[in-house]
Amino acid sequence: MQITIEMACSINGLIATEDGNEDFLSYRGWEIMLEFLKDYDVLIWGRKTWDNILSWGNEYLDDLRNINIIILGNKTDKTNKFSNVTYCNSIDNCINLCKKSNYEKLFISGGATINNAFMEKGIVNNIILNYNPFVLSKGIPLFTGTYFENKLKLEKVLKEKDDIVQIHYSIIK
Repeated sequence: MQITIEMACSINGLIATEDGNEDFLSYRGWEIMLEFLKDYDVLIWGRKTWDNILSWGNEYLDDLRNINIIILGNKTDKTNKFSNVTYCNSIDNCINLCKKSNYEKLFISGGATINNAFMEKGIVNNIILNYNPFVLSKGIPLFTGTYFENKLKLEKVLKEKDDIVQIHYSIIK
């Protein structure tokens, strides 16, 4: 199984303000994610990230209609109106669902708790960060939760539109 974490963040590694606002991030980050998803079997988000996406409007939801999505969280949506969205309450259940569904390439794109949980398990292969030209003094970091550490190998650096710098790392195991 190939697992990639991809996130847009400020230059100091914050993915949102303290209250979860992501308005400082370029729309290009959304486009980049959609481009990457063409090569992946499933998109995995945390419930808070999903709730944010739902609040952005139908234009964003339309972009996702042909993408398999798993939402991780303690709360499941019993009134799920999206046929392409499945809810899981743990990383283990998510991985089992991916195996049953023959998903080989998993794309994780938030939030901090979900990113951390996958890293803690030691099952992530790659991290792609899209650094936006913005700095925040406080906010939500890329990872939050139980302590882990990993050594990374720089694979590629790209200058994207809107002054975004994209950095690709592989995880040394």
